[in-house]
Amino acid sequence: MVGHEAVLLLFLFAGWQKVLGLPPVRDVAVDLGQNLTLSCAQADVLLKSGNSSGVMWVREGREDAQVPRLKVEANGALQLIDVSADDAGIYSCTMDEDSDALKARINVLVRSPPPALHNVWVKPSTILANILWEVAGTGGYPIIDFTAEYRLKSTSDGTPEDWKPIIPTHIPPNSRQIDVYHLEPNTTYSFRVWATNQLGRGEIVEVEGHTHHSVEELELARHLLAGVENFDTRAWVAAVGIVMGTLLVLGLGTCYLLYRECKAPSGGAGGD
Repeated sequence: MVGHEAVLLLFLFAGWQKVLGLPPVRDVAVDLGQNLTLSCAQADVLLKSGNSSGVMWVREGREDAQVPRLKVEANGALQLIDVSADDAGIYSCTMDEDSDALKARINVLVRSPPPALHNVWVKPSTILANILWEVAGTGGYPIIDFTAEYRLKSTSDGTPEDWKPIIPTHIPPNSRQIDVYHLEPNTTYSFRVWATNQLGRGEIVEVEGHTHHSVEELELARHLLAGVENFDTRAWVAAVGIVMGTLLVLGLGTCYLLYRECKAPSGGAGGD
């Protein structure tokens, strides 16, 4: 039922567009940093004087920073200079002599390098780590590959270490994780990853991860602490008391022997 209602709404919307005389929205794609010219339908016919004063362009949510990069040409076309990601949106044009009727509605799609990857996190182990990510968008072109690098978070002298590539250097576009090998146990590393399309490298995302202690250290600690939860402190106190009592008896015995040695008469004999 919901599907039929949605289709009915689409038909009603299309019908209202015809009633109101709204032209259909036309998609136009442009690469980031390029120039784009949008033509106003029928403007070249309606502008008899050859100037652009009779054409008005409106963009939904336009920012003031965009104004210096907009130019209406003599034939009524709108030129966007050095297109940025903020220039994306729907542009409409009207004529002064018929301002209530839209002559063109154009949806500008700005293609760019891929945006930052989403939900990037590290799952460290003892000597390896697993980097995982999600794709939030492609920038308008298919993703060619992913790239990941790593390095120690800090070194002994405080200078940052050079980034090391993670093999393979060109991770397939359908991958969503990569393993990093030959790490040091109990060490903090920095990891970074990004996507690339035909326009270039996307925004870099950097995360940190701390590797676990080595297996040998964990086993040693486990043996040393085996049964600690069942250890009775009263037995420990009794053992310490016995040891201290033994040391006290030995100390008193040693003092007594030294005392007798000092009191004993000399063994030498005198006389004629």
